[in-house]
Amino acid sequence: MSDQSEYPSESMHGQDNGLRPLSNADDLCLGNPSNSELSRIMSRAGISLANGFPLDDDDDDDEDADDYVAVDQDEADQPYWFRRAPAHVRTKLDELHPFVQLLSTSNVEDCVKVEAAFPEQERCSHDKFIYRLTRCPELSLGLFTLPILAEGEPKPRPQLVGHIIATRTSEPLVTDYSMKLPANWQNERWSYEDGQAVGHEEGGSTIAIHSLAVDPVHQGKQVGSTLMKSYIHRIREAQIAERIAIIAHDHLVPFYESFGFVSHGPSACQFGGGGWVDMVLELGSEPLDE
Repeated sequence: MSDQSEYPSESMHGQDNGLRPLSNADDLCLGNPSNSELSRIMSRAGISLANGFPLDDDDDDDEDADDYVAVDQDEADQPYWFRRAPAHVRTKLDELHPFVQLLSTSNVEDCVKVEAAFPEQERCSHDKFIYRLTRCPELSLGLFTLPILAEGEPKPRPQLVGHIIATRTSEPLVTDYSMKLPANWQNERWSYEDGQAVGHEEGGSTIAIHSLAVDPVHQGKQVGSTLMKSYIHRIREAQIAERIAIIAHDHLVPFYESFGFVSHGPSACQFGGGGWVDMVLELGSEPLDE
């Protein structure tokens, strides 16, 4: 905020400050202008008016009139209309100071801890994390928190609070074969069982999400939705797949539908005991509104 002492005071009478009357001073009204006078003055300045408010650029067309506040010029030396500072209500997510980044095998132990949010039979194993983060780390994403530090405090290691882990498949839906860990993946680039590809298929046009997990301590803070929005945006922008598929339990179907996923009915997957619903997001659809 500028120091008001920088500006000439109206009380400095009798001093020649070098200022001279404007040639068009007769056209100006120094008191509170009426609506018609304000309109005429703004029109001369080349500024359009709508309902008494200066129009911003086209990018701000959706702003509400409530974003502006009237000022009594007898009490404040401010423009007749000024922009109200946008209010931001801090959320629980803001308190995490979150950031997202790709995962690697260095994050395996952290992923195992976050995966504890699931029932044991539905968790991704330690070996599967190593496999997936070795073969296709570019299809992963983690949301981390890093606290604000006082001056002089050592920088701590960022804490993983949520992750998405995925592989590619040539099938349009997530399958049990796509979720399996190939028996000899360290030595074989491709693995097959019963004529079906097992695990990650490098040429697959479907990204099969195998895990969207959030640390139980941080659930209810929009971590999962923030992570999913970011993931979809990155995959769509990279144009590396035709669709994203995931299996979900019935109570989570509305959650995934909110991101544009469409239910394809009961899944044939028996992972973790079955009872899943196939969900698919076709990436040719319109992007989500920000």
